[in-house]
Amino acid sequence: MADLELRLDRLDNLPGAIARTAAKDVRTVFPESTLISLDGRHPDPLFVAVLEHGNETVGWAALQKLQAWMAHHPLPRSMLIFVGNVRAAELQSRMVPGRPDYNRIWTGGDTPEHALARQVLEIARAAKPFAAIDLHNNTGANPLYALVHKERAPDLQLTSLFAAHAMLTRNPPGTLSEAFSDFCPAITAECGHSGVAVNEEAAFNLVLDALHLDHWRGAADLELDLYTVAGRIEIAPEARMVFEHGVDGDIEFPASLEKWNFFDRPAGSTFARIRGDGAVIRVCDDQGRDVTGEVFRREGDRLLLTRDFTPAMLTVNEPAIRADCLGYLMEKA
Repeated sequence: MADLELRLDRLDNLPGAIARTAAKDVRTVFPESTLISLDGRHPDPLFVAVLEHGNETVGWAALQKLQAWMAHHPLPRSMLIFVGNVRAAELQSRMVPGRPDYNRIWTGGDTPEHALARQVLEIARAAKPFAAIDLHNNTGANPLYALVHKERAPDLQLTSLFAAHAMLTRNPPGTLSEAFSDFCPAITAECGHSGVAVNEEAAFNLVLDALHLDHWRGAADLELDLYTVAGRIEIAPEARMVFEHGVDGDIEFPASLEKWNFFDRPAGSTFARIRGDGAVIRVCDDQGRDVTGEVFRREGDRLLLTRDFTPAMLTVNEPAIRADCLGYLMEKA
């Protein structure tokens, strides 16, 4: 697929077929990535991205709910809706094998996917969006939370429309919401597992609430638990991971690892057990700097936390870990 050609289709309506189409069949409605422009009462649009990752279907479900709502209500604000990685959605996978991750292409690169992202960014920037929301699911056991990239009052207000938890981060690089945060309030809404009705309702309600805002009031609407990211946890490609005690592997995590998400873990507590002397785990901060020695220390076969941390996005899903990361370590902002 080295010679893959991508195009950005443009529409000014929501096709009726959306309502009866599953995310995996999205290409019967949108054969290519599509940017949809809808007119509303306020001209500066709300930008919403769905299906950046093909197996994260919450955005598609929210789009179906929005279409049903619009049958009985006028749009209070114009919209730009980006239907992203339709090829990955057809495969029911995060991304197309061998191709870039659609949520890592927004800050420069030379692939067709990067060119597509530049085109979307140019159109969106010219439209002077009111805000941008990127709707995602995740694999670990997490509450609803948002990724926010600037500690500005409008960004925090937008976050508080969705959840009480937020990560202030610029990691991983190249995300859509980070790129959009340069010219409007922008968040990634992490909506828990795919296919869960309450998560889909939360995503739709976020979009609906943002559509009804007519100004930023300069403060969050509810108290936020705001965290900074100390590091992103990566596992060496050759390392054998296990999630059960006594099973042979290079690094052992507890089966209950995901239950640590958004709960404080004290300094000195065991995070994992490592067999051998190989560098099987690495932690990078928002600048890409290796901070493994600042957050972990070895004591025998145990890997211990050097100070109090709050984990997030930890998962025991090995394909997800290999495609992205094990999770994050955070501290209160």
